[in-house]
Amino acid sequence: GGAFDGVEDVLSPFGYRKGEGIDAGCGEVDWICNRDRARTDPIFESLQPVDGKISGAAAKSELIKSKLPNNVLSKIWKLSDYDQDGFLDIEEFALAMHLINVKMDGNELPSALPLHLVPPSKRRVDQD
Repeated sequence: GGAFDGVEDVLSPFGYRKGEGIDAGCGEVDWICNRDRARTDPIFESLQPVDGKISGAAAKSELIKSKLPNNVLSKIWKLSDYDQDGFLDIEEFALAMHLINVKMDGNELPSALPLHLVPPSKRRVDQD
């Protein structure tokens, strides 16, 4: 066995892909999804939110523009609808758009949302 046998599940000492894909923004003070808000906020507003939220149908009309498969978009929806109310607020929409970009860049999506991607307004004090 070599020095690297059996360490596939342990973070490489070389930090391979750290800071990319789903890990981008980890350890940073600012929420990574804020970087693209100048683009995503106007899209959200164009979907005519009611009480600060858009419906699944309204979100779908925008998310399908990515041309990602429905099963991938379904996963993105589940990860983004953090409070599981069936609607997306402006932060959850920004998160959905970020996850689409992560996937379109060839990265895998997580099975659960990493803490650094939880929308700031949804974070509990004990999460940070």
